[in-house]
Amino acid sequence: MSSVQTPVSDMLVTVKSREVQRGMLAEMGNRPTDARKHYLAAAHLELVLADDYKQAGDADLARRGRISAASCFWRAGDPDRARTMLDELIQEFPDQGYRK
Repeated sequence: MSSVQTPVSDMLVTVKSREVQRGMLAEMGNRPTDARKHYLAAAHLELVLADDYKQAGDADLARRGRISAASCFWRAGDPDRARTMLDELIQEFPDQGYRK
């Protein structure tokens, strides 16, 4: 029996969303170490999803995924990595961002 492969895993999308939620709950509960852990997990999952969207030919969702990953890195306490990612996006998509 053959299985149909989808280019983007629904399960991965769900897990990423739950990691963001868990990060937010940890933040609200004043548990910064837990929040960081969940935001980092979400950021890395978002990067995987962005690549999957790119491979599937959906450039808009790939770009949005990279923005979301940068946001998660920022919330995880890694603003330098987030800034680098956002600067790369501005270079790739100058009409979609803003300049300082």
